[in-house]
Amino acid sequence: MLGPTLNLSESYIQLAHFEDVIELQIPISHEELNKVEYNWHPYGTDPKRYRFGCSILSLDGSDTGEIDLRPLWVYNKENKTKLLEMDFNIPTKHSTPFAYFLEKFDCGRSHYMKLEKGGHFLWHRDHGFDSFRIIYTIDGCDPLNFVWIQDNTVVPLQNKKWYYINTKRKHCVFSFKETKFAIFNVEISQKNIDNMMFHMPIS
Repeated sequence: MLGPTLNLSESYIQLAHFEDVIELQIPISHEELNKVEYNWHPYGTDPKRYRFGCSILSLDGSDTGEIDLRPLWVYNKENKTKLLEMDFNIPTKHSTPFAYFLEKFDCGRSHYMKLEKGGHFLWHRDHGFDSFRIIYTIDGCDPLNFVWIQDNTVVPLQNKKWYYINTKRKHCVFSFKETKFAIFNVEISQKNIDNMMFHMPIS
């Protein structure tokens, strides 16, 4: 049963009381995941960071990556638009493994991520106070290959696991060989916080 309705600021305060990294137990169709034919496009604007994305949710349901795999603030500035993360909420053909997740959680811009050998994200924080991040690790996400440093602490992620990660904290990522994971922008709301708590091993 969902709790009382809270406004955005109250929900954000509640979210801030959780640990920065929490493993979740959420159903996923591995059969459908094995069938995905990824349509990779360069992620971001710097090809030397060896990052590629494939859209799960996009602005129009397409997987061209023309808008949703670019930094949103850069696109808005160049095109004089005011797109938000939650505007990217149309499932692409690559979303089928996550049917349960997308039914339970209200999500915006979401995609598969592939880091090739040397792929990385420099120190940064994910801005935007209307969403939080949940990721699913697919392949290559083990401590000997995939280094996620969260606020100066190495996070020992494992393959085929769900995680809530507080990416408002400073963090960086580096891969020593090819790595794949899916990353979801989840709307901050009481409904989504309750659903996340329902899928925590300890709630």
